[in-house]
Amino acid sequence: MGKKLIFLIAILLALNLPANADESGLFSKIGAKPIKDHKKTPNFCLEELNGEKVQLAALKGKIIFLNFWATWCGPCREEMPSMEALYQHYKETDFLFLTISIDCGGREPVRKFIERHRYRIPILLDPAGRTLELFEISRIPATLIIDRNGRRIGRVIGPRDWSSPEVFSLVDQMLMLHDRPGVVSLSRRG
Repeated sequence: MGKKLIFLIAILLALNLPANADESGLFSKIGAKPIKDHKKTPNFCLEELNGEKVQLAALKGKIIFLNFWATWCGPCREEMPSMEALYQHYKETDFLFLTISIDCGGREPVRKFIERHRYRIPILLDPAGRTLELFEISRIPATLIIDRNGRRIGRVIGPRDWSSPEVFSLVDQMLMLHDRPGVVSLSRRG
């Protein structure tokens, strides 16, 4: 009886750990920098490739993978297949993917690129690049991880293999530590 109670208490304590307690080590394994000050994430409203508007503040309660990229950026194109694989694996969870294209050519070159490669990952358009300044991004590709409370908890600059076992482990751990029911509600492209 005593061992069961101790085990139950240990599980309850583990579930109530701060969001970054065990993630720091995992962040470093994928070359990400944990963000210790947990800055509140600035809000923005951008159009998705399909024309629907997405407001970041409305997505509170989800863990957000926010990637900045462009079709002309070689390292961005390099990481897209692995990002798509990660998206496909987690698309029905509370790990929400948003990629922000900063292509100044607008919707058409981005749409052609996405269709040519058959990507399904959600694409937001920011041809003026305002979100780069908003998030203090000086080069791409760049990725931010935002927790359910809207705080930035991780940052990656440069391309990564987003389908590596270390990344899957990090996402699984974040979902476990931040577990809440729900399904991603962004539109799907069929």
